[in-house]
Amino acid sequence: MNAFASQGLYLMSFFKPRFQGYKVFLCPVLFSLLTVSCAIQTEPTTLGERAARASVDKAALFGGQEEIIKPITLYEAIARAIKYNSDQKVALMEQVVAYGIADEASSIDLLPQLAASGGFSTRSNQLAVSADSVETGRQTLEESYIEDKSVRGAQLQVVYNVLDFGISYVKAKQASDKRYVSEEIRRKSVQQIVHEVRTAFWKAAAAQRIIEDMGVLIAAVQDELVRINAADLSNKTTDQLKEQKKLLTALKSLMDLRNDILTAKAELAALMNLPPQTEFSLDIPPDMDRPKIVKDLGQIDLEHFALVNRPELRINDYEARIAALEAKKEMLRLFPGIEFSAGINYNSNSYLKNKNWADAGMGITWNLMTLFSRPQAIRRAKNQEELERLRRLAMTMAVMSQVNVAYLQLRQAAEGFEVAESLDKVNESLWQKSFIEKNKTAQERRDTLFTAVDRLVSHLKRDFAYADYKGAESNLFVALGVDPLPRFVAQANIRSIAETLEDNLSRNAPRGFKDVSYDRPPSDRAQLTALSKDQRAKLLEWSGLRRVDKKEAPLTQRAVNDPILLKGAVPASVRPKPPVQKATQKTNKAIPAGFKLLQLSSFEQLEKSQTYWQELIAIDPTLAAYSPIYREVCLNGKMRFRTFIADTESRLKNICQRLAAELKSCLIVQK
Repeated sequence: MNAFASQGLYLMSFFKPRFQGYKVFLCPVLFSLLTVSCAIQTEPTTLGERAARASVDKAALFGGQEEIIKPITLYEAIARAIKYNSDQKVALMEQVVAYGIADEASSIDLLPQLAASGGFSTRSNQLAVSADSVETGRQTLEESYIEDKSVRGAQLQVVYNVLDFGISYVKAKQASDKRYVSEEIRRKSVQQIVHEVRTAFWKAAAAQRIIEDMGVLIAAVQDELVRINAADLSNKTTDQLKEQKKLLTALKSLMDLRNDILTAKAELAALMNLPPQTEFSLDIPPDMDRPKIVKDLGQIDLEHFALVNRPELRINDYEARIAALEAKKEMLRLFPGIEFSAGINYNSNSYLKNKNWADAGMGITWNLMTLFSRPQAIRRAKNQEELERLRRLAMTMAVMSQVNVAYLQLRQAAEGFEVAESLDKVNESLWQKSFIEKNKTAQERRDTLFTAVDRLVSHLKRDFAYADYKGAESNLFVALGVDPLPRFVAQANIRSIAETLEDNLSRNAPRGFKDVSYDRPPSDRAQLTALSKDQRAKLLEWSGLRRVDKKEAPLTQRAVNDPILLKGAVPASVRPKPPVQKATQKTNKAIPAGFKLLQLSSFEQLEKSQTYWQELIAIDPTLAAYSPIYREVCLNGKMRFRTFIADTESRLKNICQRLAAELKSCLIVQK
């Protein structure tokens, strides 16, 4: 601001003695200069503005998407990712901006320049001139006005430069090639998103098939661990410790697999741009149970197919053409520029005889310095052209390597799936034989539980191996450059895009790959679980999660309330209701010598005490061995029902440790 102020004061001191009559004009101008020179500051964003921005962005991110009303097929998942995936949109727009595809000025440059101008000017006094003789120095022309005080003028000029036309023609061809580059970038982006969705879909499908059984088995193993831990640790034998170790190992394996299946569906949802916590299910093709595995494609020339179709090589082709045109453009700049011009003019000056006139002309310009600088630019363009050729050769080698590596990975994935499927069949047979046997002892039931865990783990690994095979197959498609969606209309609905994908993926596949290329839509339902309904019910019965009764007994509160254990396995409304009993002195049995009482709860109603007792049994099944003691007491004029169990003090303290989260405090009394 100080610099502008000092300049303004200097101008005032300079103009003051010369233009005393124009203070009214100069003062506002200088005041404007001083005002503009002040520092301009902005305010930080407010909480309200950030909150509004978050709401707008969230609505823009997830708004306008088609609602999910049925299980999602593979093609619909791919269609949703292509249409809605935000990361793909960002990557594609970045490439478009980088190549300047949105700028269409190169085509306009082919036309001649057409310039229209007009204006108005005024003076404080009228323009007047006079003339003196060169020889005598005497005035030969008295002072005369030659222009009005206020003048208006207009001009329309057409200029055509031959050299600029040639350079613009080359630029237009380069812009056309860049548009083709943009299309190849789109193809590459679609190929990548199809590959990612296809791999995530099969992993999510494997998770969906196993989630119910996973919850049942984790609950069963946890309950079996509770039974083993009920014994005194100091009195455990080596065999008991080994059994405990086997159960803990089985539980860890199940939990590790559970982590994998819980993230698989979330990854697929993110690729489809679905809001977090969106509930959806997958329409699993029957191919998952009856897969077609390909390990040998015969005499198909996969390398030639890839070299013709890979978008990276097509991009190199266009980049080479752009580099060659750049060399031609530098050569054109060596020549002089020939310019033709024509125009019409108007001027309102009353002293002119002709206020309207037309003019035309031709000129030539030649910057002679280009004779020295342009050859270096031409060599640089030639070097760029050679660089693009070398890049194409390097990319050719890379593509050939990628095809061969992808083909080897496909064969290895196929072999890995065959081994996993064979192991799954063996474990299936062992499980079926173990299940049909009449298991009577706890050890036999525990062995059957181990067999069930092996069955479930091998089944999930088999499905994950199939997902890996499908991922390797999709990776080969990417390496080959198969075009999944040649034409894409952003306004098309999901169903139309899915149908186009289904048609093109098989049509554009290499010969010999069409029958197994991409998955057909399901004609029937695939097997959705590893364990049957009866087998899951039996495991629940053995683990203590299902009460044995003449009627079909409900699941306990623990199994129902755990969304991870039994998500989708049972309705959420199921809740055990214990029989209602009235508290009498008969419930207060005699306490054996050496036993103490542990208070578990205190409620105003007996029904609530009995319900809470059943919930504690669901949490710790070992409590079922105890008979609850209900005592009615009066506190501050109100009746309350307390629940006790009787045992030695050491065992009661052990129960307090196991139920610390539920009991909050451990109250052990003598009687």
